[in-house]
Amino acid sequence: GATYTLPNSGTGTLYAQWQINTVTLAYDPQGGSGEPSDQTGDAASDVTVSSTVPTRDSYTFTGWDTVADGSGTDYSGGDTYTLPNSGTDTLYAQWTPIVALTYDPQGGSGEPGDQTGDAASDVTVSTTEPTRDGYTFLGWDTAADGSGTDYSGGATYTLPNSGTGTLYAQW
Repeated sequence: GATYTLPNSGTGTLYAQWQINTVTLAYDPQGGSGEPSDQTGDAASDVTVSSTVPTRDSYTFTGWDTVADGSGTDYSGGDTYTLPNSGTDTLYAQWTPIVALTYDPQGGSGEPGDQTGDAASDVTVSTTEPTRDGYTFLGWDTAADGSGTDYSGGATYTLPNSGTGTLYAQW
């Protein structure tokens, strides 16, 4: 819309002026908190993925992914990420549930502390034995009445996929 005066002779040239896009890398904690701040930079430039680790109750942070369900490309803190040509890209926090094994002394005392781990991972049953006046400790069982699976100290126990597994003292 501006007026341009042609030269008296020859050719006049106008040159395009360009400014590179400023784009963003955002972090979605997917239910967690303490995610890194957004990072901005020039289009198609490289940035370093933040090493800030978000937290989420009962979950372990396993890294970032370009797709919310984890089916995209994985990134860890310190990795190089190439920003998009325009707009915003998002990295999504990936989580593994932390599950627990608890010990119910069923009237005894001195039971082992809870053990935590990743879903479906193996833990070693504690060798700590509770005590109960007038009773002999026989071991642990997955059912309070002893009708489940028996475990002794040092045995391998597979944690559940979610929640808490409990071993009950047998007297």
